[in-house]
Amino acid sequence: MTPTHDGELEGLPRTSRSRRALILVLAIALIVVATLALLVGTTTATKKVYLPSITLPSATGPGRVTAPFGSPAHRGMATVLVFFASWCEPCKRELPNLAKYLEQHSSSRVVVIGVDGREENRTNGPVFARSLGFKEPLVSDPTYRIVSGLFNLPGFPDTVFIGADGEMVERHVGPLSASQFAKFYQQLATA
Repeated sequence: MTPTHDGELEGLPRTSRSRRALILVLAIALIVVATLALLVGTTTATKKVYLPSITLPSATGPGRVTAPFGSPAHRGMATVLVFFASWCEPCKRELPNLAKYLEQHSSSRVVVIGVDGREENRTNGPVFARSLGFKEPLVSDPTYRIVSGLFNLPGFPDTVFIGADGEMVERHVGPLSASQFAKFYQQLATA
């Protein structure tokens, strides 16, 4: 095929090229929409994902905190991991709501752990969380080993709900309302 004087390719009608261009644009749009759907909102695991227990440095002092999911020593306990950072604007609205809910509805069958992400100063996350009333254990994930490695989370805030058997039940990307948190938390507490 050779170009003609007006830029058309000989042997290929203009409508075929237009149709191909439209198909290409629609395919790109579909990929973008599918990617956004994966990155935003609550997703229920389609295949069962069981997680090993993890140990991270305590964000509030010396020592380490082990997330009990999958741990023989903590059978029967579910886990909620609340990912946040002091510089995260949506976290400033979410953490007080979660703290208030947990004060009124704590369960001995569910462990809630705050996971502090990258901070310029290691004390920023704990000071931030405590100032908003969040009293749950806090761990630090300064290298994003858990945030991006284990859970592949895009940012903050995010929340992961894990059953007593270590199965990831829900992975919520973005801020949670108190009613959304309550729904998932109660499912774990009554399972």
